[in-house]
Amino acid sequence: MVGRAGLTRDVLLGIFADAGLDRPVSHLGTGNVSFGQAEVDDDVSEHLERAIAMVIGRTEPVFIRSIDQLGRLIEGEPFRNPPFDDVHERCVSFTRGPTAGLELPLATPRGDAIAFGVREGDIFSVTRLVGGRPGTMGKVLERALGHPVTTRNWNTIERIVRDQAPGT
Repeated sequence: MVGRAGLTRDVLLGIFADAGLDRPVSHLGTGNVSFGQAEVDDDVSEHLERAIAMVIGRTEPVFIRSIDQLGRLIEGEPFRNPPFDDVHERCVSFTRGPTAGLELPLATPRGDAIAFGVREGDIFSVTRLVGGRPGTMGKVLERALGHPVTTRNWNTIERIVRDQAPGT
């Protein structure tokens, strides 16, 4: 998302700072931002969404997780026993809506991605290469749940948690 439609890293960090969030830091080029507050309410997400929409001309949902939440997900080792051996990517999909009723495992029509677990409302999936391309669960999960999700590579989550650990 960063770099598209005028949403540069500096603009994105400015939006977070203008929302009153302390020490915003952008991770990689993907729109992953960490900041200093321990807790935020839904009003912050809505404020960020409105400000981003003013820049890019469309609403882009914002999903907020604390470093503690992400750390707990990592500690749970959700990819210890993946549903297939030829894993290309390990992914987590964040959602703000309920995941109850989501029937897992849930695969893409091509069989190039499969969601297999849920913890704290976040959904774990793996991809494999089919025809030289990996799959993605985002749209499949959005159709199944009826609300937006955002999917991140698990390596990104591990890196953010490592980078935000005390003393780093």
